[in-house]
Amino acid sequence: MGDRQNGVVRGRGPGGRGRTRMRMDDPAFNTGKRKREEEGDPVLHLMSLVLRIGDRLRKDTRPVEEEIDEVAKRTRRDVANRPDQVIQTILDCSVEVGLKCGVYATLVGLWHADEEIIVTALLDKACEGLNEALTTGDRYRARLLLRLLAALTTTNVVSMQSMFSMLNSMVTAAMQTLEQGDKAEASRRLQPYTDYLVYSAVIALPWLAPELQHLESDPEGLTTFSSSVEQYLSIRPRAAQDALNPFPAANEDETVASLGHGGGASFLPQLWQYTLELKENQWSLLGVPSYSQFFEAQLAACKPLELPELIVPLHPPGVAPSLAFPEAAAAVLKAYPSRGALDLQLSVNKQLVTSLISGIDRIVAQEYVIDTIHYFDGDNNELARRLGIALPFPDIPDPKILAAVVQETIFSQLLRLPESELGVLAYAKVTTNLCKLSADFAQPIGGCLKALKEGMGDTDPDIALCVAEWLALHINNHDFIWSWHRWESVLDLPPYDPTRHFVATALERTMRLSFREFHLQFDPTLRRERVPEAMFELLGPTPSARPVFEGPTGTAVANPEAPVAMDAAEPHPNGQAPDAADAPAQAPDPAAQAPNPADLSAQAPDAADAPAQAAAEANADAAVTPQEQGDELEPVPDLAQELFTQVKQIQAPKLAHRGDALPQGPSLSERLSVWLRDSNVREQIGGDLVLLKWLSRCLLTIGGRSIGHLYSYLDRHEPIMNELTVSTGDQGEDLLMDEATSMWANSVQHTSIIVDHLMGKRWVSGAAVLRWLFGSKAIGMRSADDAMECLKCTDILNNTVARVLARTQDDKEIVQAVEHELQQRQIALQALEPNADVDGDQAMNEDSPALTLAQQNVTNFEPTLAEARAHLQESQAIQNSVMLQVYQGYLSLLADASLDGSAADDNAPMEDNPVYSAQDSQKAWRKRTLAALGAFLRKHYLSIAHVASEIEQGVTDGVSSDIKETVLRNLHL
Repeated sequence: MGDRQNGVVRGRGPGGRGRTRMRMDDPAFNTGKRKREEEGDPVLHLMSLVLRIGDRLRKDTRPVEEEIDEVAKRTRRDVANRPDQVIQTILDCSVEVGLKCGVYATLVGLWHADEEIIVTALLDKACEGLNEALTTGDRYRARLLLRLLAALTTTNVVSMQSMFSMLNSMVTAAMQTLEQGDKAEASRRLQPYTDYLVYSAVIALPWLAPELQHLESDPEGLTTFSSSVEQYLSIRPRAAQDALNPFPAANEDETVASLGHGGGASFLPQLWQYTLELKENQWSLLGVPSYSQFFEAQLAACKPLELPELIVPLHPPGVAPSLAFPEAAAAVLKAYPSRGALDLQLSVNKQLVTSLISGIDRIVAQEYVIDTIHYFDGDNNELARRLGIALPFPDIPDPKILAAVVQETIFSQLLRLPESELGVLAYAKVTTNLCKLSADFAQPIGGCLKALKEGMGDTDPDIALCVAEWLALHINNHDFIWSWHRWESVLDLPPYDPTRHFVATALERTMRLSFREFHLQFDPTLRRERVPEAMFELLGPTPSARPVFEGPTGTAVANPEAPVAMDAAEPHPNGQAPDAADAPAQAPDPAAQAPNPADLSAQAPDAADAPAQAAAEANADAAVTPQEQGDELEPVPDLAQELFTQVKQIQAPKLAHRGDALPQGPSLSERLSVWLRDSNVREQIGGDLVLLKWLSRCLLTIGGRSIGHLYSYLDRHEPIMNELTVSTGDQGEDLLMDEATSMWANSVQHTSIIVDHLMGKRWVSGAAVLRWLFGSKAIGMRSADDAMECLKCTDILNNTVARVLARTQDDKEIVQAVEHELQQRQIALQALEPNADVDGDQAMNEDSPALTLAQQNVTNFEPTLAEARAHLQESQAIQNSVMLQVYQGYLSLLADASLDGSAADDNAPMEDNPVYSAQDSQKAWRKRTLAALGAFLRKHYLSIAHVASEIEQGVTDGVSSDIKETVLRNLHL
């Protein structure tokens, strides 16, 4: 049997092997000839016909009505002989290819004239699937099945009164659900679900429009439905959610801040307003073409059918009633998130957009884009072609407006709060493929980014980081071509300005995908440098490792093993892990040294500078004064210098031939431990804490050549590092954080990678990282004057929280796997127990060896489940502690700033730039920190729900009004 995956017809060939068949846009499909394999598989032939009908992906000038008529005639035999396959195919295609819902409704209408029994079964199956989707919480399938039923009304398959009765039942169920709890509880625990029910019902009306516009007066069902919707809107607990708006600052200017509502609670009233405007315009719209007029005589001869009763759950599916209120509210928001909506193009040219496309047409186009991305994610080319070519707007005045709406919708989904459905990379691929498909999609990107850039002062650092990462990926996909010179004006902004921070972040993320020298080269196609040299001021000094040893004359000697930037790990010639100590003895490999622009790691300098770089690395005595590094160097004890020498000399054994077995003997860590014990270094150097300090510094220094070298050296000496970190406790973790953040102090990427790897080794806990972040050493958390310092702290905080959450999620999956295994063993035991009869005989006696073995399997496995659950409880406790620590850290920062600001001279000029006052800098920092706190609570709302009561109790006393408002707004999503 064949099946369809992502627009590809798959089935079995003559040899029995699975083979990918032609795509639905293949010209061979249009020849009308059956392929040999299709003749042997009627179901595959049926699927291919249904899939390709109405597609505009190929060069076919035939009207869609002719295709529908031809397919209806060719599938009559299949409808009669294979009703189950026909019904399932139509339902699946109507849901997954929602762009052609009207096409499939017309096809079913033609079948209705000859096979009324089959069409009745199809309606029953559709309503059954709708009930199941509502019960299981499959919000996409439920909404799209409701759309199909509305479209079937226009083809005289479903009666109008029955359809409005079903829509009204959903609104009635929403109102009944809201009445179950008090107003405060309903606004968070129930309203996301009830808003979804009403939204699904209202958004089906555009597909009823082709039928409604031919009626002389409104049907009775429409009047009842309209009254129900307006009644629901009047009893909703809240009409807006500023916390779900990426740009919540409200003003009366035509900017992104005033037009972007984010798609939260405020979206439903706007949708209803657009629907009323559609009614005033005689139900005329562009995005829902009607094909039934061509078959009016055939469709009118049929009798419309009644829909069965719809059963709508009065409680959000998948949310246990026993859950605590904050956790239940978070679970409902996760299951029924905001839709996501930003009017970016309106802020660019409102008059042009609104004059060519109505508000309801914009909503319909957004529905097409959202549904297509959901079902075609993973098939990049097919997704781009459907969004770029197949949107059913044949009569739109200017296709560029449709392209603008598509790009606007993609950005809306990227910035959907509290979290987007897909990652940044997925949306970057969609926009890139659309730009390659048609030049009409390139210009709207500039308009959207212009609106987003202008709104950076009204958003939080998390949104700015998301846009910056998307922009870096987009630039990378287009040969790093971007009009950076148009953004040079940000250099005139204060160093704490959010727009300047955004441009600096985008530039830093772009540098990670390439290297600085590449962007300074003159590009003949651009007739200029890729990035103006002046803009590198935003990135600070070139990343370099600090010098760690003093030379014989008292000057600081830079580490020859640490070049300017990390490169990707290279394989060793003998198949071993890379070693920094034997690197100078190897002949340089030009191919291996060539920079790779697509590498995600920061790259080495250009190949043209390789001789100079080699000379610099070979000169181990090159002196660098502390003033050049901007940091004071502490004297290095002789034992620490000897420790560094010993670590370098302890090499991995050489292999004569690739694939040879490693010789037997002590490991590298064991050999170092023996030397430390025999030399009595631990006592002479000052104890475990001092030894940990210099050993970690040695490993970070020697492993500084690349990320691979760093990982390799830390892995080799993991046992002794484990011993030292356990014996030193919190002091050792704080020391490791100081070393890790000071080694590459001027590199955001290097520092975040090192700290993340130390957490992966369990040498540094999340609590230790947060102590450093909210202490006095993290400059980026206490000042907004350095964009790179702020970005470094943001990266470290995001990585830390993500790793803590990942551990909890891993333990949850382990518990689920162990519970499933124990359940399987219990089932096997029950099958062997004496009370289980097989053909009336006793299956197994009590002394059976198989029964005894099964009992032992269950008994021996129960402690494993208890241990897994204990690990999960421990991880959950650590997660809760980290969440509270981050929250309390932000509060302490804001409280300290308030105390410092009260005693400082607000009008005093800044030291670095006397033009800007310290008061402006302090205000900008406080606004940024408040926004970062709100973004943290919103982004991790599922984890914050476990400690929401503690946060809510602690925010009432001794906290300023702006902090309290920010916390409660993002805590009560």
